[in-house]
Amino acid sequence: MKRNTPSSPSAETIAYNHDLLTQILIRIPPKHLLKLKLISKQWRSLISSLQFSHSHSLHHQNRGFLTPSALFLGIGNYYRPPFELPALPLTPDTRLPVLDFIVDPHFKILQSCNGLLLGHFYYNINERLRYFICNPTTRKFKMISLPVSQLGSLRAVNLAFDPMKSPHYNIICVRKLPSPNKRFGLYIYSSKSDEWDSSWISFRANEYIRFDHGVFCNGVFHWNSNGRKSLRFDLENKVLKKMPMLAPMFQAPQGSEDEDSRYFGESRGHLHLGVTYMPLCFKFNIFEMAGDYSHWFLKYCLNLDDTMKAFPDLRLPVVDIYYGFHVLSVIRSEGEESKVVILVDYKAICYELKDGVLLNVYELKQCPETLNRCPLNYIGIQVYQYFETLSCV
Repeated sequence: MKRNTPSSPSAETIAYNHDLLTQILIRIPPKHLLKLKLISKQWRSLISSLQFSHSHSLHHQNRGFLTPSALFLGIGNYYRPPFELPALPLTPDTRLPVLDFIVDPHFKILQSCNGLLLGHFYYNINERLRYFICNPTTRKFKMISLPVSQLGSLRAVNLAFDPMKSPHYNIICVRKLPSPNKRFGLYIYSSKSDEWDSSWISFRANEYIRFDHGVFCNGVFHWNSNGRKSLRFDLENKVLKKMPMLAPMFQAPQGSEDEDSRYFGESRGHLHLGVTYMPLCFKFNIFEMAGDYSHWFLKYCLNLDDTMKAFPDLRLPVVDIYYGFHVLSVIRSEGEESKVVILVDYKAICYELKDGVLLNVYELKQCPETLNRCPLNYIGIQVYQYFETLSCV
């Protein structure tokens, strides 16, 4: 005969005290909270709420910022992991996320922003793209309809989300207007109202600005550029301003003839440009944008030639051969423990930025699906930071 075990008065106090229960649960990491949602309807409702997810993010912040725990790696016109590892872990206890909850395989990740991913489904050139927001941690998913407009052509869709300031996110849509004087239109969506603003912003811009390659940092959306100038957009005040970019070969290492590639990203409120050079070598510079947006300054200059001697069998990057050298991500930390992750010869190598000390090495095997398609440096590795968060979509 089954006995009912009487619950203690303290357990009942916690169970029926909403505020006390909240204060206990916000201290638990997201991956464990997802299991606790199964305990009762009350716990499920609490953990799934917008207010709780915001409080949870605030509690797990590190001096105002969340810390990424993995990197998604993708290739091609739609998302395909280039390696057998679904994502690259940045911490030893990371539970690697899998995007198998997105049922349709024909999708592409466009951007990662503090735990949320922006992407679109892709079928063929005759069908319109369908955009979505998802949270890989909670495996929640939401379709986003773009603003109805007959003006011009779609140039980019961007995501802006800062869980330290608000549980809501914004989406920015940029269209090229049918005008001879290089005019664009900017539209803003808010998840709070679940609507696009009735008004939109018209502005002029040069064609070399990469509206499809943007970074949200400190409440401002920044766009990469192939030229000497770009734009940034203050989301709260809805103001566009100019932003300088680095001139080609600015402070290049001695003996370099040309730039090879650029990394454009942010970490803990700092905007970064990582530049590698040709002839290909294990030397690269990382620049940081000044707080007043007046210039970029050299933050780190790394020469990893000596460190790479730890890998005698490593196939060094050579021009016209597929062994590429890519800066995947720059990750700032408290104090001087910042790190950079690079990809070379099917190895993801993590270095401490201050002294170039090797931290971790991940052996990567290319997926059979992509192995015979084209060499690694020709397919273009797309990198997206992953944050464990309960943020709602």
